[in-house]
Order: sequence, then C-alpha cells, then structure tokens
Amino acid sequence: MKPPGTLVEVGGRSLHVMVEGSGPPVVLVGGLAGNWFDWDGVAALLTRACTVVRFDRPGFGLSPASDEPPTVRGEADRIGAVLDAVGVRGPVTVVGHSMGGWYAEGFARTNPGRASALVLLDTSIAARHPLALPRRWRLGVSTVLARGASACGLQRLAGPWVRLVTHGAPDAEAVEWIRLTFTDPDYLRSTLIENAAYPDLGAELERLRPLGPLPATLVVAADSGRSRRWVRAQRRLADRLGAGFESLRPARHNMMADRPASVAALIASMTV
Repeated sequence: MKPPGTLVEVGGRSLHVMVEGSGPPVVLVGGLAGNWFDWDGVAALLTRACTVVRFDRPGFGLSPASDEPPTVRGEADRIGAVLDAVGVRGPVTVVGHSMGGWYAEGFARTNPGRASALVLLDTSIAARHPLALPRRWRLGVSTVLARGASACGLQRLAGPWVRLVTHGAPDAEAVEWIRLTFTDPDYLRSTLIENAAYPDLGAELERLRPLGPLPATLVVAADSGRSRRWVRAQRRLADRLGAGFESLRPARHNMMADRPASVAALIASMTV
C-alpha cells in the first residue's frame, strides 16, 4: 500500500509526515501510540481553511522505530524540526492529545513566538508524587513484554481489537492501515517504551514550565459522563496554565474519533 504521506528526513531519521490544505498552519500531535489516521476526521475538516501538518513519531504509524525512549524536550524539538522540514516557518497552532499534550506544551514553552496558540485535548496530567520503578527496570520490562506478546501471537490477535475499543469503528480506508500498524512488533515495543517513560515525561514537563509563558491556550476535556473527577482535574489544569476551558460531552478520551466536528471547530477557533 502506498503511504498517504511522505517519508521526510528529520533530525537524521525518516518520519512519515502529511501536509494538507492551505491557510493558517496547525500541527497535530498524537498521544501515546498515536498514528496519523487517528486524526483523519478532524484533519478533513480543518484542511478547508488551514494547513494541517501531522506526523508519526518513531515507531508509530509508518515511521521507523527508535531505540531511544522519548523526552519532552526531544519531542518538542522534533515538532519544530518537522515544521522546518515541510517549510512551515511562521507561528503555528500546536494541538496535543493526551500524552501528546505534554509534547505540544513543551514545544510552546521552548519555542517562544513560534506557537501562536496551544490546544490540549484531554491532556495527560502528571502525578504530584509518582510511584514508579527505576527507569532502567521499566524500560527493560517493557522491551521483554513486547517481545513476548509479539512472539506468541497475542499482539496479532489483540492489537486491532484494542484499537476498536479505544477509538470505535474506523473508516473503511483506514482498516488495512490499522491492521498493519497494530500488528507490527516495533509498534508494540514503541508503545510500551513510551508508556514506561510516562513518569519521567511528566516530571520533565514540570521542570520546563518555568521557562516561558504560553501563547493563547485552550484545554478541552472529554466528558464521558462517568468521571467528574477527571473533568475537574482538566479544569484545574486550565486554571493553572491561564487557559480557556471547554468540555465535550459525550466524548471518550479519543475525542478526535468521537467528536471530530466539535474538535475541529475548537481548534479552528484558536487559529490566526
């Protein structure tokens, strides 16, 4: 199958990147194990009036895997390098979903003036006192688990089903890409390594937050109707960041799949 985007050399490695539409630039940053096709519905609406950039981090979608665990600073730099590679030089609206919200905020903090707006979609919230095994152990266990799940066939059986549960039924044209992605051993390994880095990423973002003020920021909470505590936590984060706040109900965590029109409208409202 022909990739929908192009493989672009970014920071010495190939990344799968898509650039569509024309108008104010928007870059979409996926969450844990996020792929380009997670944004299909939102991107189709935004491209009517915006230039939309989306890309797969190493190991996800169609980007080759890396052996290095992610860092907030590293992913913030990657966002900037992707924009440079595709010729987007001016201010951009940066959108981050879930853990990708940390990377998007990191980009805005470390690139003052380059982010015209920040949209955080049901973004991750770091624990104040995270309890975690030593980093080396977490990463080692993740690698072993990924290797075992792939070798015994569990990934091939369960991978696409997990995606169906978390995102709902995909469009017909995305089905084969989902199958190929979710059964790739590198994808599972990259997912578990990124998840293992979660406590470190949250702590790193806290260290970056004093670096500089944010641009105009909007925090959007997914309200499934089951957990008011989570929505309150998102509102507190918005207050802490001096951001606007919206909630979408009903919506699951992967709100791009549940409410693409609403998500696209909120993003568009922040573009300049």
